[in-house]
Amino acid sequence: RMEEYRAGKLAPKSRVVVHAAGAKREPGEFTMVFPKMRVAVIGGPLVLTAAVADRFRGVDASVAVCHPDSKQCTPMAQAGGWRYYPFDPSAEGKCGIVIDDVASRWGAADVVVDLRECGELSEMSDEEARRMAALVVLHSHPDFGFVRHTGLEFGE
Repeated sequence: RMEEYRAGKLAPKSRVVVHAAGAKREPGEFTMVFPKMRVAVIGGPLVLTAAVADRFRGVDASVAVCHPDSKQCTPMAQAGGWRYYPFDPSAEGKCGIVIDDVASRWGAADVVVDLRECGELSEMSDEEARRMAALVVLHSHPDFGFVRHTGLEFGE
């Protein structure tokens, strides 16, 4: 035992803390820090719903998704860290149940993204969905508090 002590094997492990320098920004870049948010995403085309949920998770928001496609949403929710509610959001009262449950678990929802009227976007690509989701997240930032409601209009 004394030999182990002398060899330093019994000494407490020292910790080395390394602080990484802040990421260097290029000219023209803009960075926003998001506060912890609680978000509910309701219905919509699955590709867009998943993109919005993942973007909000990317800024460390707690995300609840209400969508009827449990076969596809369950594994995506498990992989993405969302809370999934397998309801048909067009059924009367189901959205209220989701919002009430989110409020009881996390406190009041800070952002509710209702994608039910986006049915025409069901054929959008993954890239288009990610770009639109980025806009939704950006407009949900508290610095954009003047945005109360954003609707999508579709032209022919």
